[in-house]
Amino acid sequence: MELRSTVDAHNVMNFSQYERQLESLLKEFQERFNDFSSFEQQFSLFASPFSFNVSNADESLQMELLEIQSDSILKAKYLEVGIPAFFSYLPGKFKNFKKFATKIIAMFGLTYVCEQLFSFMKMTKTAQRTRLTDEHLSSLIKVGTTQIAQPDISKIVSKKRCQSSGSSSHQN
Repeated sequence: MELRSTVDAHNVMNFSQYERQLESLLKEFQERFNDFSSFEQQFSLFASPFSFNVSNADESLQMELLEIQSDSILKAKYLEVGIPAFFSYLPGKFKNFKKFATKIIAMFGLTYVCEQLFSFMKMTKTAQRTRLTDEHLSSLIKVGTTQIAQPDISKIVSKKRCQSSGSSSHQN
């Protein structure tokens, strides 16, 4: 019976009930990605370095970009592995371009980490756990997120100095 209420007289679906949710979603999307329009040129260079107009690139990247675009071996590697793996194959002489690519890649990686953190917080501080203080939440976040990065126990132990007990030199 509810299905009939969403269909008008001409058997066309009535989506007005979703309008508020869609507007809210659009607003949130625009807020989150508002800053991305200022990076359009950089994203374009990152996504297609072999077809990007060199004169539109930042001056610090222009010479390296010219060399990259004229290197047939790099172009073959780009076609083989694609973005973003291609940038790990750039030789060390392209330090400015590698730095540029790292910034772009990190931008999305940091967004992903932040989203994971907020999801973890949302799952942790539920209606059933309203008595959690900010200090408790902070501690839970530290414990919950350390599972992502495993400590190098061998390295930590190797940096510790052994201390012998004074009991063997202690005389009765």
